[in-house]
Amino acid sequence: EKKKLQSDLERKMTAYHEGGHAIVAHFLPHTDPVHRISIVSRGRALGFTMTPPEQDKYQQTKDELEETISVMLGGRAAEKLIFNKLTGGVSSDLERVTRIARAMVMDYGMSDLAPINYGPMYDYTDYGRAAMEPYTPSEEMKKKVDAQVDRIVQDGWDRALAILKERKTELDAVAQRLLDVESMDED
Repeated sequence: EKKKLQSDLERKMTAYHEGGHAIVAHFLPHTDPVHRISIVSRGRALGFTMTPPEQDKYQQTKDELEETISVMLGGRAAEKLIFNKLTGGVSSDLERVTRIARAMVMDYGMSDLAPINYGPMYDYTDYGRAAMEPYTPSEEMKKKVDAQVDRIVQDGWDRALAILKERKTELDAVAQRLLDVESMDED
């Protein structure tokens, strides 16, 4: 835990960012419950929203992955909705969103493209994974994959923004509570 010297505006933006994650997670049917929210910085993060699974998960459905993307974009959507500004504090969220969306299209066959693995493929031997020359899709196929990834992310963004617009009163309440007490637990 680190006490960073932040301006009042930065603290408020962090509170809305974390509140955005929490509100979106709370109002989606396939997400895990919000366990804790904090605007106390840890490491490089200015705050965090924890939604640990209630039980071990070994696979996720398309609905769950899409909703995870919406939750990850909920922080940025809150910044845009409340401040009409975007910050660089979302880089780890965007990295995870991109990784999930790209895996949905390239590895899991969860797009409008044929259910084919478009990513690198490896040959498995008795001794584990042996590398072989990875499959390289054509430029045309890369464009189709990118379009599907873009669509998945845009749908997640639209879903997050719609929830926050509809639940702005709750978002304001969570952000204000975080500004008052810095951390909130599930109850």
